[in-house]
Amino acid sequence: MGTIYTTVDVDVDIEIDEFVDSCTDREIQLLINYLGEVGHLSRHKVKDDTKMTANEIEFSDKMLLLSDKYYQMTTEEIEVLENLYNKYR
Repeated sequence: MGTIYTTVDVDVDIEIDEFVDSCTDREIQLLINYLGEVGHLSRHKVKDDTKMTANEIEFSDKMLLLSDKYYQMTTEEIEVLENLYNKYR
């Protein structure tokens, strides 16, 4: 008697936090890279922090903190940051 092989499509409903929590660091980095490639993370440059020095990571963390504090900054502080940005862009 012959053997018949078939495929079955199965929809699985999983919460995004469950999915991400189950990923390894490498898989999360692959996901981040993929999201960047398809344009979902195009606003911010995504850098693999496993290839960053401790100083680069610290600097990046500081810049992220500053971006969250925009509304707490004075006009002069914003101008200083804009001048730095314009100097290095």
